[in-house]
Amino acid sequence: MDILDKVKSTPHSDWPVATQEISGPARFFGLYGGEHIAATEFVIGATLVQYGCSATDIVVGLAIGNLLATLSFALLCAPIAVDTRLSLYTYLQKVVGVNVQKLYNLVFGLGFAALGATGICVSATAIRRVFDIPVQLEWYPTSLGFVIVVLALGAVVVSVAANGFKGVSRFATKCVPWMIMIFALAYIVVLPMLADSVGYGKIHSLSDAFNILDQYCWRQTPEAQSKGMGIWHVIAFAWTINVALHIGLNDMAVLRYAKKKSYGYISAMGMFVGHYFAWIGAGILGAAASTVLNKDLGLLDSGEVTFAVLGYAGLLGVVIAGWTTANPTIYRVTLSFNNLFPRFSYKQMCAIAGTVIVIAACFPCVQAADSVLTYLGLVVEGIGAIVIAEHLVFPHIGYTRYWSMYKGDKTNVPALISWMLSFVFFALMLVYRPIHQNFWFIPNFFIPFFSYIILAGLMGARRKYDTKQQEELEYEKALQEYVDKHTVLAERLRSTMPMTVAKVFQYVALGAMAVTGIVYAEGCVTVEQMKGYELAFTIVYFICIITSSLLENVERKKLQQ
Repeated sequence: MDILDKVKSTPHSDWPVATQEISGPARFFGLYGGEHIAATEFVIGATLVQYGCSATDIVVGLAIGNLLATLSFALLCAPIAVDTRLSLYTYLQKVVGVNVQKLYNLVFGLGFAALGATGICVSATAIRRVFDIPVQLEWYPTSLGFVIVVLALGAVVVSVAANGFKGVSRFATKCVPWMIMIFALAYIVVLPMLADSVGYGKIHSLSDAFNILDQYCWRQTPEAQSKGMGIWHVIAFAWTINVALHIGLNDMAVLRYAKKKSYGYISAMGMFVGHYFAWIGAGILGAAASTVLNKDLGLLDSGEVTFAVLGYAGLLGVVIAGWTTANPTIYRVTLSFNNLFPRFSYKQMCAIAGTVIVIAACFPCVQAADSVLTYLGLVVEGIGAIVIAEHLVFPHIGYTRYWSMYKGDKTNVPALISWMLSFVFFALMLVYRPIHQNFWFIPNFFIPFFSYIILAGLMGARRKYDTKQQEELEYEKALQEYVDKHTVLAERLRSTMPMTVAKVFQYVALGAMAVTGIVYAEGCVTVEQMKGYELAFTIVYFICIITSSLLENVERKKLQQ
């Protein structure tokens, strides 16, 4: 088969990103903000309240951990994504062979489907509160109404994800500013509310705020001290919570569209605004709701928490956060399964995968977001370590990148053995737990990383494959030219005056929400008045979003004519 025939026979799911599809930084700010200011932040924020660490441990530890996560995106994931312009699910075929690739895509797809189900299920807890459906405390659904809510929300999420990267990022970008404001209200409104409910009085300084957080939010418990829980556990938690995306390289699916490798640093938008800012805010929300309702936080779901302190605007925040979690997750799962079943189009596979995810979301047990993220990360991290070794390390130590593919292997045996060693380590940790699970990801990376370098060197990576390498370079160049030629983009949408006006009022509504919070904190309006105003300005915000979206669709149709 000559190069042209090989190029033409390459499945669409294996195409690199077309040159004209490469995006500037704005889209990544929206995408990282939308995905990581998400439903899981409500759950994780509550988890950190129950961690038993001091406020200082939480505030400083999360800052360091999220910085390390940002560096992992920027220095490991982004360079490989921009170099290859491929998703991990496609790139694996070159590194580990088609058989291991398919095994990985199956494992990852099923695991990340659970995370997508988490986002939808958490959203449903908000709608549950509106219809007075009971809190779901069992692992299975105990209410038909809850199942109906999940199915309705899921249908919306899957329809958005079916639009691919552009649809996902467009949806996220529009929701990000309002989501930031919802978590900001935790600081502006809910912290004073917590202070008042416990009889602390007015907050006059940062010292007062820390005193409240130490006493009523993140309390250093004797149990935590006896286990040695402290700042290192918090750092590791923040670093490992998205290990599947950065060290595990699954965000290659997103970062392959980046114009520059440095766009990996934009992940800080998600790590600090989404995680750091939102986790602390969610912790404040959880502590305040627990105090106001006089209930243990473990008996409250995200909908109950936000409704207690922010009313219906808070409930809508949970719904939107769930969507922005599930949308990019379903997008990744679809890409993963598309490599297993290339005969299906992206939209067909999205419908199939989305259906499975929505059914899983009916089971409240999927709300254990921290466990889902941690265990999923540990399962797929080993493959990330292998790809990092091959792509970033092999060229510097005299090994040949893609050596197994050049040999014609369908299974990269050293890669499979190394990945299985990480599985063995994970299984041993689950059974014996000699160290805290937050630290498992460190040896779980180095075991497959070093074992792969050693085994690959013994089984052929040290050899030279000059002819094969040249053929691969020519194929990659020809494929990129073919993709560029056969990718047609719509003209860039121009902002009209009505669209600009709608966007201006959108941000005016956000400003009004902030002012309302400050006015409440100063004691000028009651709690119920504050909740009413926040809901009203939220409605204005989303009317503006819907209006601008409709106007954009009109302009797109004009461009298509």
